[in-house]
Amino acid sequence: MSINPPAMTAARHESILAHLQEEIDRLPNALARIAKYILENPEKVLHQSVAELGEFAGSGEASIVRLCRQIGFSGFRDFKLALAGEIGRPGLPTAGPENADSALLSLHDTMVQNLGIAHSNADLETLKKVAAVLAASRRIDLYGAGMSGVTAELLAYRLLRVGLTAVAFKNSNMAHEVANGLGPGCVAIGCSISGLSVDTVQFLKGARSAGAVTVAITNRARSPLSEAADFTLQASGLHDRPIGGTLTPMVGKIFVIESLMLALGKAIEELSGK
Repeated sequence: MSINPPAMTAARHESILAHLQEEIDRLPNALARIAKYILENPEKVLHQSVAELGEFAGSGEASIVRLCRQIGFSGFRDFKLALAGEIGRPGLPTAGPENADSALLSLHDTMVQNLGIAHSNADLETLKKVAAVLAASRRIDLYGAGMSGVTAELLAYRLLRVGLTAVAFKNSNMAHEVANGLGPGCVAIGCSISGLSVDTVQFLKGARSAGAVTVAITNRARSPLSEAADFTLQASGLHDRPIGGTLTPMVGKIFVIESLMLALGKAIEELSGK
C-alpha cells in the first residue's frame, strides 16, 4: 500500500528532502538545525519521537511541529509517513546498463551544477582580502567536522605547500584548546556545509575573541558561522544534500580552495616584492 503525502504548500512537486534542502537557507536557525539533522539522518528520523528529534537537533518540539506545518504537513506524524514513503524508493536507478548510464549522467549533472553555483557565488574582492590576510599570517588554524573536516585538511595541505604555517583539526576539544594561542597575525578558518555546526561556530568565536581574523567556508551565506566570521566564502547553494556520505558537495569546496589559492599566489608575490 503506497503512502501519499499530504498536499504540500505552493503545489510543490519536489521531494520532501529536496524541498528542505531548498528552504534551509531561508529558515530561522532553530528550524534550520532541524532541517539539517533530517537531511543528514532521514532514516533515523523515522524511528524517533518528536522529543528525541528535538534533543538530537538541538531545537524544541514546538519548532519541529512548526517546520512540518511550514512545508505543508499537519504535524510530525504526517511528515514521518510521507518521509517513509519517499526514502523507501530508490534514489538512483541501478538495474540494467541503460539505468546505470542514466545514474552516471545524473551524477555528472549534479556535480556540474554544484560547480556552477560555486562559481557564481565567488566574490573576487573577498577572495583577495582573505588571501592578503593569509599571506601575511604567522599561523593558520582550520577546523571542520565530518565532511567539512576533509575540506579543512585539503585547504591546510594547499597552504602548507606554499610555505604557510597551517594545521587542520577534526577534534573539537583540541581545536578549542589550541585556539587559545591564537591572536593578532593569526587566521582561523571554520568549514561547515550548513553553517550551523555548533563546535565550528564556537571555534571561530573563540579565535575572534583572541584577536585572530576569522574566515567561514560554508554553503549557507546567512548562518551563525558567517556571523562569527570576518569573511565568508560561500561554496555553493544548499542543493547538494550530503546524504549517505556522497562526496558531491566537495566539488564546490574544492573550487573555493583553488580560487583562494589563485588569489593567494598573487598576494604572496606582492608581499615578497615589497
